[in-house]
Amino acid sequence: MDYSNFLKTITERIRERVSDEYTVETHAMRKNNGVMLDSLMIRRPDDMVCPNIYLNDIYRWYLDGASMDQLTDRILDTYHNAAAAMQIRAEELITPEIIRRQVVRRLINYEKNRDLLANVPHRRFLDLALIYYVMVHNDRMGEGAIMVRNDFLDLYSMDASEIEEEACQNTRSLLPADFLRISDLLREFGEKCGAQSYSDITLEEESVESPLYVLTNRSRQFGACYMADTEVLSGIAGRLESDVYILPSSVHECMIVPAEQWEDPSALSEMVREINRTQVSEEEYLSNTIYRFRRETQKVETAV
Repeated sequence: MDYSNFLKTITERIRERVSDEYTVETHAMRKNNGVMLDSLMIRRPDDMVCPNIYLNDIYRWYLDGASMDQLTDRILDTYHNAAAAMQIRAEELITPEIIRRQVVRRLINYEKNRDLLANVPHRRFLDLALIYYVMVHNDRMGEGAIMVRNDFLDLYSMDASEIEEEACQNTRSLLPADFLRISDLLREFGEKCGAQSYSDITLEEESVESPLYVLTNRSRQFGACYMADTEVLSGIAGRLESDVYILPSSVHECMIVPAEQWEDPSALSEMVREINRTQVSEEEYLSNTIYRFRRETQKVETAV
């Protein structure tokens, strides 16, 4: 069964399994970088929120041999497990006070997200854009994040500059920056994946003469936003006693190298392009551009 017919069939099967009070529909959901995913939504008339059950992965399970009955059961289990979340009112999650305390920044590619950026407050940063999410917690839902949209500003009588100011400060306090050698980050990831020792992790890119560093945050999620924080970059450049080149490896982190050790940054550009081509998913891609933070001007500029 091809994907189009799968969407129709699984939607009809779910409709047959729920009562008439439920609406069952599929919607195309736009993710970062214009990636489109198909979401199945099961909703009662009074539901304020409902889970997005993405069908792209479920189709892959079908191709791997799962039966339609198994997939239908799994979708309904997912829906019922999220039933508590559907009782939450929107005002329980978002208020002006919560926004001011919990809004944080994320960095995305500008050109690949033009449609999204037309509907959300943002700040252009070279070929990138800073957007804003509110970190929320609810005992029934757990941890989550809600994107700030333009209608938030009207609803809560806030402006974009206020959001940006609060988000910059909150990002530093709620998701602190972490600057470390790439070897230490790889060791951390390797240990999570079961590596027994540092010797199990190969690292050809780093050397004593030309060290590579990583700038991210302590959660290791959406930490590349710190390349737009000149206060953090100034501290790093001072520590390294050099201007620094910034190599965006994904929305989650960027690599940092002392500029004085690279007369020609074009080699760095080739490395970033290769990493993005082979190691980074389409949704997590940030940029192929190389940037330079200059200590003299305290600004980030395009290098390559």
